[in-house]
Amino acid sequence: MKLNPQLETELATYVSSLYPIDCALGTNPFGPPNLGFEAISGLMTGMGEYYSYSHLAELASEVSKYAIVNAEQITFTNGSMGALELIFNKVLSNDKKSMLGIGPQFVEAVSEFKVSGGSYSSLNMFDYADEESLFLALQSEIRKQKPTLVYIDNPNNPTGRIYARQHLVNVCKVCREVGAILLVDEAYGEFIEHEESMLFEAAKCDNLLVLRSFSKGMGLAGIRLGYVVSSPSLSKYLHSSVVPFGPSLASIKIAKAILPDIEAYLAKSKFRTRHYKLAMMRQLEECGFEVMETSPKTPILLVKKSFVNLAKLLDDNGIMVASGSHFKETNPQMDEQYARIRIVGNDQDLWQFQYRLRQFARVPESTTP
Repeated sequence: MKLNPQLETELATYVSSLYPIDCALGTNPFGPPNLGFEAISGLMTGMGEYYSYSHLAELASEVSKYAIVNAEQITFTNGSMGALELIFNKVLSNDKKSMLGIGPQFVEAVSEFKVSGGSYSSLNMFDYADEESLFLALQSEIRKQKPTLVYIDNPNNPTGRIYARQHLVNVCKVCREVGAILLVDEAYGEFIEHEESMLFEAAKCDNLLVLRSFSKGMGLAGIRLGYVVSSPSLSKYLHSSVVPFGPSLASIKIAKAILPDIEAYLAKSKFRTRHYKLAMMRQLEECGFEVMETSPKTPILLVKKSFVNLAKLLDDNGIMVASGSHFKETNPQMDEQYARIRIVGNDQDLWQFQYRLRQFARVPESTTP
């Protein structure tokens, strides 16, 4: 066949046919839960005044039923970042405070702690063959360092791995021995089962703080609402630290409206998360990427491609991700060879993600569905 050979090479153009696939920010890719007409129509009611604290009391009642904790244990904040800022800057004494963690982990928490005047150190999770040896080493380091605070994000951000609850319970006991607080950040907590969470331990452990957020699993990043569940002895410090009218009335109303039916939304979200994550992991591995230890239940994963600026490679192909170098402060091993990827939220983006990976990896299309 007589075909134009010029078309076998890339033509010079500034127009790209690749639309951006956002796999960068840790939001819920499936969108927010539905808000009923009654909630929408009543959203502006009372906005001209400072709200009555009965609104917060009602929200605390709804959250306590969902999280299966006492309402008195709950402190509401402006997102989980607001909770971290509150704890680091107000609840903790500023006298030579230190934080110990497992890296890589949520870097904004570490940055915020250091800005507040604290020092930070971490164990490299990749140095340990299994989770048990990692947590035994952590317990040993806690006894050695006697930190003010031990910070563990579970599920872990950026890897998406889930730590066994018993390991965290054991760490909490060691923290109590040395007078340290254990802060478990469950921002992605809606993607784990209730029995995997540390929420229930807060009533028994007087040195435990558990963070939750409406931004991730609940799909409401825009309302900037989070909460801390704590022991009664710590709750009084948290309640005394919050500024009046912290969470907005709009965020309180939206949260109250979605909570009664949230389990159905979460069940669908969890099912779709597993489906898309497994499909993306399979394609990444087929194209020669190393997927670090993770759980299929969470919407994020950490990927490595040796000797490649991975975030740039993906960005050049219209796939936006978070570079591993952003997490270097929490683990020196993290560099441009790593990237955190959040799953896609629909079949079109999944197909495009797989197609673009195959194009620059030059891998034939898989027959695996």
